[in-house]
Amino acid sequence: MKQRILAVLAAFALLMAVGCSSSASNEDKIEEEKSTSVSVDYVKRTNIEETQTVVGQAKPIKEVNVIPKLPGKVLEVYVSLGEEVTEGQTLFTIDDKEIKLQLAQAEAAVNVAKANVKRAEGGAIELQMTQLESAFKSAEINLNDAQKMYDDVKILHENGMASKQDLDRAKSGYELAKEQYETAKTALELTDSRINKENTETALAQLKQAEAAYNLAKTQLENTVVTSPADGYISVLNVNEGEITSGAVPAATVVDISTVVVEVNIVENIVNKIRVDDEYPVYIESVQKEPFLGKVISISPNVDPMTQSYRTRIEVPNEGKSIKGGMSAKVEIAVEAKENVIAVPIESVISESGKNFVYVVEEGRAVKKEVLTGISNQKLMEIDGDIKEGDQIVVKGQNFLSDNSKVIVTANDQETE
Repeated sequence: MKQRILAVLAAFALLMAVGCSSSASNEDKIEEEKSTSVSVDYVKRTNIEETQTVVGQAKPIKEVNVIPKLPGKVLEVYVSLGEEVTEGQTLFTIDDKEIKLQLAQAEAAVNVAKANVKRAEGGAIELQMTQLESAFKSAEINLNDAQKMYDDVKILHENGMASKQDLDRAKSGYELAKEQYETAKTALELTDSRINKENTETALAQLKQAEAAYNLAKTQLENTVVTSPADGYISVLNVNEGEITSGAVPAATVVDISTVVVEVNIVENIVNKIRVDDEYPVYIESVQKEPFLGKVISISPNVDPMTQSYRTRIEVPNEGKSIKGGMSAKVEIAVEAKENVIAVPIESVISESGKNFVYVVEEGRAVKKEVLTGISNQKLMEIDGDIKEGDQIVVKGQNFLSDNSKVIVTANDQETE
């Protein structure tokens, strides 16, 4: 009886073992039959350019600082930050009251000098002593007043009670009064004899001196109107009505962004592969996805010791003024080109243990093939190996494959492009 029971148990165990083995075998077969969905592209020959991407910043083609030629109080500001201006347009004006007074005095001195020349050229003409003496005394009084004013302001300035501008104005008034005094004194001294050739030359010299003073005052008056030095936009504005201008800080900055310049650093192994006037795509993603066409305008002949690269400037048209100064830019530099080579989408090439592979679909399976790679760019990579034109190469889903994996082609990238 016991032997019969043992026989039945043994038979049952054997049956269970066979059943489990059969079940595992079936599961393996099911697993082996699973397919991976992939997208493919057909291998073809094409021309390819290898590119290197360099980054830089867009800068205005022209940037000009506006510095007033004389200090003074700002009367009125006619522009605002960011405003578009044209060359010669008035930006702001400076108080011109004192300059106009100096101009009037200089003009009077010119008229006196002209009269002296006329008398000197006329020969022995009696000079109007009374008028000349009166003019001399008046000039002497003015000089004394101007000297006192300058001395007083100088003391106040040294004690911090007067500004540098006040001191400059007092000094200018003193120098003008002194010049007028010297002119009147010279004219008076010439009256002790008749006008002769020597006196005529002196009178002419005095006239030139008076005219120079007049022209200087006229130029200073013109300088009270500060204008834009170029077409462009106001990128910096450091003046307000009522403030005192100085040359220490630019009153304004005008930038021309009708064209921008992208400055990039080119390393030594490719610097000799680019030339002035070469054109390259320039990507400024903050403006648009499509590239702008830039042209090389200069390449530094010397390496930058800080970056060990060569500063290169690329000009980019900016008709819409959409590119602003300081925007980031990427430039694709073509460093090598090949024609009629087998090139595949760069994402189809897989690197493993220092080797490169692609998957080729053959009879419903992905065959893993080793390839040698050549030049590449953002989209394509040159390859060499057991690959021929017309082969179906996996471009999507390859990261989930192993050699001889069963695949289902669900899309052909060539057809969907």
